[in-house]
Amino acid sequence: MIMMTTIFYPGCLRQRRRNRVTTKLSFFAFCSSIILFAVSVKSFQTIRKHNVHKTATPIIPTPPAIASRSRALRSLPPALETLVNDTLNSDRKIVVVTGGVLSGIGKGVTASSIGVLFRAMNYRVTALKIDPYLNVDAGTMSPFEHGEVFVLDDGGETDLDLGNYERFLSVSLTKDSNLSTGKIYQSVIERERIGEYLGKTVQVVPHISDAIQEWVLKVAETPVSRFSKQKVENKDVDHQEEDEELPPEVCIVELGGTLGDIESMPFVEALRQLQENLGYKNICFVHVSLVPELGSPPEQKNQTDAAFSEANDANGIASRFPLLSWK
Repeated sequence: MIMMTTIFYPGCLRQRRRNRVTTKLSFFAFCSSIILFAVSVKSFQTIRKHNVHKTATPIIPTPPAIASRSRALRSLPPALETLVNDTLNSDRKIVVVTGGVLSGIGKGVTASSIGVLFRAMNYRVTALKIDPYLNVDAGTMSPFEHGEVFVLDDGGETDLDLGNYERFLSVSLTKDSNLSTGKIYQSVIERERIGEYLGKTVQVVPHISDAIQEWVLKVAETPVSRFSKQKVENKDVDHQEEDEELPPEVCIVELGGTLGDIESMPFVEALRQLQENLGYKNICFVHVSLVPELGSPPEQKNQTDAAFSEANDANGIASRFPLLSWK
């Protein structure tokens, strides 16, 4: 009995000491949690009191996308901000068609075909052609370099692509439906001459880019008259005449030239800003590119398309619908 007590006594002593240490740690952890809870409650009450009595703003944080968009809208000029809000309120969509590798790849036919698909779904469609050249219009350009001039009903001398738009969409466009670098620069310089910019230094960003966005949104909300008076399903002639007075629901914008050209960079930047102002659900980009066939036997090469995709991502333009053409 004495031997058993002597043997087991040290083990019992260690067990009691371990229980005491565990009890002390548990008590310390409990007290620490109570203190942290009290401090957090006090901090929350202080922040809530500060927000209610001074700023009166909710404590829920604003998502980064909404915050950046609201900051962008607050920094816009009043005229552009009004156009952006009208576009958002009317749920109007904008489709931008761009081209890569080379010009004359079929952007005009692609834009017209997309407009036909929208019109087949009974949407009101309009179109805008952007030409990066410095000429004010196509009236003074040589037909050997740029093709024949298409004259609109209001006397505007424009690019031949507007003839495709009118034939495909059966609408009557105006001279504002053709925008060039010379035309937008002329508009901004005239504003500067009359002092509209209040003595500010007129620059490509933001003045030229804002003017391009205003032009696009104005054309997108301007009603266009239809040529055809044929009956459409669930619509008669009277309803078509009423639709001519309503603003379009979809605007097809074709950016002429080739992405990567220096002369088209102001328009690319303006469209990127417009994408931020309107949101990704209200504007999309369609990129038409070339897949050349080289070698013998012919082999399709897509390295150029990959390079243009990287360039578009670097410029902030994400083409959701790439269209590839090969010969």
